[in-house]
Amino acid sequence: MIMQLNIKINLIVLLMLSLMACESDMKSYNSEASHANVALMEVADEEMMEVPVTKQLVSQSDQNTERKLIKEGAMSFQCEDVVKTKAEVDKIIKELGAYSSSEGQDSYGQNLNYHQTIRVPAEKFDALIQGLEKLAVKVESKDINTRDVTEEFIDLETRLKTKKELETRYLEILKQARSVEDVLSVEREIGNVRSEIESMEGRLNYIKNKVSFSTLNVNYYQLINPDFGFGSKLIASLSNGWENLLSFLIGIMNLWPFILLISGGTWFFIRWRRRSKAA
Repeated sequence: MIMQLNIKINLIVLLMLSLMACESDMKSYNSEASHANVALMEVADEEMMEVPVTKQLVSQSDQNTERKLIKEGAMSFQCEDVVKTKAEVDKIIKELGAYSSSEGQDSYGQNLNYHQTIRVPAEKFDALIQGLEKLAVKVESKDINTRDVTEEFIDLETRLKTKKELETRYLEILKQARSVEDVLSVEREIGNVRSEIESMEGRLNYIKNKVSFSTLNVNYYQLINPDFGFGSKLIASLSNGWENLLSFLIGIMNLWPFILLISGGTWFFIRWRRRSKAA
């Protein structure tokens, strides 16, 4: 009897231990399954705090960072010979390590114009202008603008660093995800962060290029026919008069049916009047 009682007690104890083990496994699984969601919420909270933190870092870094300046300008001048001046401009561009991003030629009125967009290393921008001024017979205009993009540059660098750290966190969370829903959620967040990173990198590279190479739009021209006196005007007026006469004759020829009708009607009218007087 006592032996049967001990067996029953042992069975009850084993059953209780089994139930406790099952409950522990379920809690462990639920904890692991919800870990990705909890981690995502924590990362989201950190991302909301990114803006004020970034502004603080920008303010601190701005004091110790070299200024980022974008120089742009436009210049127009008269030269003696466009072809020779173009060769001299190309020589200056080569010496300064610059390049011409666009160029073209046109004529307007008495001017033969040549225009170029020159990209030059920022530290040689002033040397380029001085070299071009030496080629000028007369400088018509010169306009130089400088923009300070230091704050934007530091802000982009700081936010880019934060976004890359955020992407790393998401990749770690992705490894811990257990369900398909968690995997898709984390991958969606990674895609959004990656898109922002690429946009920031593109803008940062654009600013770096603008800071490293300044831009100068140059237009130089020569007078094609500066001595336009009486003789030239007389020749032009004779030519224009002849062209106007030809145009008049052509216009009359286009009206020949009306001229024929009017002439015929006049002839019949005169003949009728003569007959009336004779009667």
